[in-house]
Amino acid sequence: MSDLFSISISALQAFQTAISVTGQNIANANTPGYAAESVNLTAAAPQSNGGGTPVGSGVDVSSISRAVDSLNNSQLNSSQSSLGQLNSLQTYTNQLDNIIGTTAGGLTTALQGYYNAWSTVANDPTSTAARQALIGQAQSVANSFKTTNGQLQSLNGSINSSITSDVSQINSIAASISTLNTQIVVGTAQGGGQPPNELIDQRDAALSSLSKLVGVTTSTDSNGALNVFVGNGQPLVLQGSTTRLTTVANPFNAAQLEISTSTSGGNIISSQITSGDLGGLLAARSQVVDPAINQVGQLATALSTTANVQQNAGLDLNGNFGANMFSVAAPQATSSISNTDTTTAAVSIANVGALTANDYLLSYKGGSYSLTNASTGSAVAVSGTGTVANPLTADGLSIVMSGTPASGDQFLIQPTAQAAGSFSVALTSASQIAAAGAVQTSAANSNSGSATISAGTVLDATNPNLLTTASIQFTSATTYSVNGAGSYTYTSGGNIAQNGWQVQISGTPATGDGFTVQSNAGGTGDNRNALASANQQSVGVLSNGTTSINGATSALVTAIGSQ
Repeated sequence: MSDLFSISISALQAFQTAISVTGQNIANANTPGYAAESVNLTAAAPQSNGGGTPVGSGVDVSSISRAVDSLNNSQLNSSQSSLGQLNSLQTYTNQLDNIIGTTAGGLTTALQGYYNAWSTVANDPTSTAARQALIGQAQSVANSFKTTNGQLQSLNGSINSSITSDVSQINSIAASISTLNTQIVVGTAQGGGQPPNELIDQRDAALSSLSKLVGVTTSTDSNGALNVFVGNGQPLVLQGSTTRLTTVANPFNAAQLEISTSTSGGNIISSQITSGDLGGLLAARSQVVDPAINQVGQLATALSTTANVQQNAGLDLNGNFGANMFSVAAPQATSSISNTDTTTAAVSIANVGALTANDYLLSYKGGSYSLTNASTGSAVAVSGTGTVANPLTADGLSIVMSGTPASGDQFLIQPTAQAAGSFSVALTSASQIAAAGAVQTSAANSNSGSATISAGTVLDATNPNLLTTASIQFTSATTYSVNGAGSYTYTSGGNIAQNGWQVQISGTPATGDGFTVQSNAGGTGDNRNALASANQQSVGVLSNGTTSINGATSALVTAIGSQ
């Protein structure tokens, strides 16, 4: 039976609880993660007053609620994950910009010094000092490539360390959430359905910290336990249990760490981690650092190839064909650790103009090979069967397979990743610098026409007859023969190619006029090959001959600045 006294007592008790809650709020005003609480009051169930008419019996505390908007919390955690990813990514793009974008003493400066040194040799082809200076500048380029590559590899080492640290923190926080889940479930049951708000505050704070490290999704069970998932639904916390994350070696590169689960038969989930600090680290590696390593390697490969080809097309001070200026590692092919046989892949560069800065995944299935871009997974057109006589070809690469492949075999093809770190100067003697053109031309003194012949250029330095003397004889004003054989129609200024060389004759020849193409051995004052080497910086080489080495270097610096 309700009366004034019992009603007053219920009010005093209810408001005493409200005062206590208010005091708790004031005491924890600056406590991180604490959510302000409020008392929810309801009218006590009415009781009969003896006359049959129910009368109110006071007030009850129905619950103590937290001032929390679950939707806002979810949006905040999502935003923190995005911010964590961007902050981590920015950290490494800034460092990369400092490495690649350095002007003074950097790769750009070294390359310019190298080409300037070629110009100096062209101005005085017989100068030993100029030739020694060129070798010194070539060494500076090699050192710059190696230093740049070393710094980039160091960034990958830093990323590995940070990945390990993040995974450790994620596991620790997940364990805390799991423990809190158990405590919350027990506390809710003991509290008659009233959840322990302080424990929930702690769990929310832990979830907030976790979201900074990795993007998460959650669900709440009816008993109050919070389930946490990462990636594409990979469970991290289920009720009071956790699935630990771990780091494992990349199947193709043991020095590169990937994210996996610790469960039996755990699978690599790195591609699923796209937000939080951990997602930023993985993105920095795949989108920033590794591409930069490949792009610098592409530059190193292009420089080595073009410099060597031009050297081989000229003659040195001893009258010999120029030796290679630079040396660089060949493309690398690594078999997956899951391959069950000993099949190997040997990769070489067949066309530097078609070479890209991509890595590729070569797979064998259904009796044939397929090639995909390792970053995007998009298919890359490939032809050939993989034999020596008919190699697999794609994007300027030639791939020869050895052994009997098994279905499911995979190989990571890295055309340029090793190039910058292995770049070195192969030429040691200043006399081996090929400043002179390989062939020289002359007109017969008895010529009566007005035709003139160009100095001659080399098309194929490997042609065994390149330096064999050849005679061009005009049998009429419009026809000529070569070494007394054939009859060719003459066009003023047109190309005449034989034995790996090419010349142009312009003007009006007379019947009987003759011209000679022969070895330029002894032409130590000739600077044609040195000029050609100096001009290589602006000659289209990459992107199928549309991008010069200077242009590719500038594009790399600009792209990193944009990132």
